[in-house]
Amino acid sequence: MRGLHHHHLGHGYVSSDMAELILSYLPQGGVAADLGCGSGRFCQVLLSKASKVYCVDIDEYALNVARGSIKDERVVFLNEDASSTSIPTGSVDLVIMVNSFHDMEDKGKVALEVGRILKQGGLAVIVESKPGLTIHGPPPWLRMSPDDVIKYFSGPQFGVVGVRDLGDFNAVVVKRL
Repeated sequence: MRGLHHHHLGHGYVSSDMAELILSYLPQGGVAADLGCGSGRFCQVLLSKASKVYCVDIDEYALNVARGSIKDERVVFLNEDASSTSIPTGSVDLVIMVNSFHDMEDKGKVALEVGRILKQGGLAVIVESKPGLTIHGPPPWLRMSPDDVIKYFSGPQFGVVGVRDLGDFNAVVVKRL
């Protein structure tokens, strides 16, 4: 992720369909982790249902922006790489990565880390901009199709729940088996 600040501090807008989709997979009072949280706009969304939210980003500046805008004792800010977090094993109900997975250096290790921190039956929602050129989001060469994402979560500990079309984005939902 070094040097790639093409969209991490984007505006605070969160589409209602994306927020609803993410929240539909989080049990009331559940524990959530936003890996690659950037400025924390989805951490804020998760707080509407979660008892605890881990907001994780390797970019200290982005995490400080999140810290400045979210004042809630249920949030744990972690300036860590998504491939190796201090989140306890098997403690998370829902992991989200919104337009951040494409930037992560070792996607295979990130997938293993997602599997480690998720409870059995827990879910991960990986949202990525659709391939192709648009005004917003990452450059075309960094974009990932659902198949590109799924290949990292195709091991024996994951099952694909489905792919949701969110207009300019695809959301891949996987379950920890």
